[in-house]
Amino acid sequence: MDGFGTRSLGNAERDALIPHLWSTLFLLVPVVSTTFASVGRMFNRIGPNDLGWLLVDEAGQALPQAAVGALMRSKRAVIVGDPIQIEPVVVLPDQLTEAICRGFGVDPTVYNAPAASAQTLADNATEYFGTFETKLGTREVGVPLLVHRRCSDPMFSISNLIAYENLMVQAKAGRPSPIRDCLGPSRWIHVEVHGQDKWCQREGDVVIDFLRRLKNAGCSPNLYIVTPFVVVQDRLRELIRREGLLEGWVEDPYAWLRAHIGTVHTVQGREAEAVFFVLGAPEAAQRGARGWVGGRPNLLNVAVTRARSTLSETVNTGRVLASFRRSTSCFNRRETVEGNCASLRPLPLIAVGPEYPAIANPLSDMAR
Repeated sequence: MDGFGTRSLGNAERDALIPHLWSTLFLLVPVVSTTFASVGRMFNRIGPNDLGWLLVDEAGQALPQAAVGALMRSKRAVIVGDPIQIEPVVVLPDQLTEAICRGFGVDPTVYNAPAASAQTLADNATEYFGTFETKLGTREVGVPLLVHRRCSDPMFSISNLIAYENLMVQAKAGRPSPIRDCLGPSRWIHVEVHGQDKWCQREGDVVIDFLRRLKNAGCSPNLYIVTPFVVVQDRLRELIRREGLLEGWVEDPYAWLRAHIGTVHTVQGREAEAVFFVLGAPEAAQRGARGWVGGRPNLLNVAVTRARSTLSETVNTGRVLASFRRSTSCFNRRETVEGNCASLRPLPLIAVGPEYPAIANPLSDMAR
């Protein structure tokens, strides 16, 4: 495989055979998977239009320029992605990239990430598209897929409201959920304490309590623990490792910690029976961090839709819901709760379990 693209076969005459070797391989293996970063090295001897089809998944995360090499080498392309989920990661400041665009006469509103992605450019280029009115204006979406089969409520309804203008159609049949039976319905849990950096120990205690109950009930830990912040991810991994909860529960505790606890960016494209969303950043001075999380619907949309059956979120609602309000316009009521995580009073959002008494359906609040 190295000789197919990354190095010469010895002379120009042999190197000219490399595209034919790829064609022979495709007779046996119809689909070859790679990343955009590897295309230039892997297919450096493949010319324009030499590949028949290019299939791009999670194109909403791809920088527009990242797809150029693969598209150039392909006759046809199918681009699949969602611009309302995780956006492309850009390491340069917006002011700099916008100045570069203007310097080269490029429209930054069309081509500049993170607002632009391979998916948005594909939506702009396709002959077949749907037009939708949103809070942010009109969106044109190429071949929109509006039937949803992953999440039960309330995850489906939250996502549908904050990101898709209630245009999605629920097609998931009801299924049993051992985790939901153990922990109760989906919930938002208010934890009002001080934290260190973006980490809040009390939120970690809530996660430990849930995991301990699941283990004692014999439930399989088919779940993700997600957070917007790397420091919270690391502290959660350390806390759960130190508690020893995974010993005798999963085959490889270290691998489980790495695979099932991470930032929201690491779980796009995945799903599990349940999700624990640990928001962090509880301090008043961390308004900027919370604004980054809630300023647009993307992060919250991805976090809640990883869960097929049940969602539990630990937040300081007094700090956080105001941040989410900017992107969702749906969290209008708030209630301050004092005390520790074992004696929380109900919040006007999602129904909660035995330790957190049941409350009203959140969607009436969210729709206001």
